[in-house]
Amino acid sequence: MKSSHLKHAAFALAIAAATGSQAQIIVDVYTGIGNDATGGAPYTGFTGSFNTPDIQFGTSTGFNWHPFELSVFGADFNGGLKVPSDGNYSFSMESDDGSLFFIDGNLIIDNGGGHGPATISNNVNLTAGVHTFEVQFYEDFGGESGVDLNLPEGVTFTSVPEPAEMTVLAGSAVAAFALYRRLARRPATGR
Repeated sequence: MKSSHLKHAAFALAIAAATGSQAQIIVDVYTGIGNDATGGAPYTGFTGSFNTPDIQFGTSTGFNWHPFELSVFGADFNGGLKVPSDGNYSFSMESDDGSLFFIDGNLIIDNGGGHGPATISNNVNLTAGVHTFEVQFYEDFGGESGVDLNLPEGVTFTSVPEPAEMTVLAGSAVAAFALYRRLARRPATGR
């Protein structure tokens, strides 16, 4: 491979390591719920996890969402929100049964308790950038089940790397950039 190709490959590796991957929301599902007056947490009986690009498990399933074939369960959604600019944003969440929505650890929407499909909205001032979020949801009373989190225009879901992942990404980017710089100083040999 020509050294110019190696330089471009190293540079591409540095860019890929620095930019991360597609947005994923982590969903942890449990068989036990702690408080059916809220979003169900604290949960017990971890069943499994999966990733999703959004939180649309209510209307899209006809409120018939039962992950891992569970009829009584709690689900804890965690991810990031990318906010384009400072401002006031309106979020809405529809759920059956209870749900809570947090941004940066602050309760934004309380749609808790046992109930049929119900929508709650709230406005919040946010700064531009990435914010962590959590949705706590539970189904306890049989029948319909699901949760939808609707984002305001311009706000998107994004991944939030764990601290260990950030270290690995930073290390990979530094190593790739160092390789690129080293190759850039080599004279071209035509091979």
